Amino acid sequence: MELKTERIHLFPITLDLAQTLMKNSLAFYYKFQLPWNKNWPHDGLKALMPMYAERLENDSDELGFGPWVMIDSAGEHVIGDIGFKGKPDVEGNVEIGYHVVASERNYGYASEAVQTLCEWAFKHPDVKGIEAQCDKDNIPSQKVLINNGFNHTGRSMDILVFKKEKKIHQKENTANKEL
Repeated sequence: MELKTERIHLFPITLDLAQTLMKNSLAFYYKFQLPWNKNWPHDGLKALMPMYAERLENDSDELGFGPWVMIDSAGEHVIGDIGFKGKPDVEGNVEIGYHVVASERNYGYASEAVQTLCEWAFKHPDVKGIEAQCDKDNIPSQKVLINNGFNHTGRSMDILVFKKEKKIHQKENTANKEL
């Protein structure tokens, strides 16, 4: 499973790849013949890997609802990562998060990746909404969400909460495909 846009290539982190990233992240760069970037994987992704790998071991349907790697479409360098924090909850919501390495910021990669992954998620009948959280001072990330149709829905201390709902025509198209 992979997603491609004109500028980026996204693929979910499989169990094998999660284990590689946990044991020796340099092996990831070797496997994909990419130049090493000391800033990826970042500490947040490293901390997530053991829990994500365990979820994948117990439920292969988690694939796609965890982290995805973003590389440039030419396959020359890592842009960052994006993904969900698990499968849809009982209300049909998933939470999205993303990280672009510093050298690749301000080129629109996050916006492109968020749009692409939201489109992918909304093709799943169980996904009704996509939520995101971001620091109140992280204006670039807020712009990414707003430009992708997310609405500001709340706040918890210094964290802003955003949500994007599946459009009615998306629900109808999904329902029609199931018939």
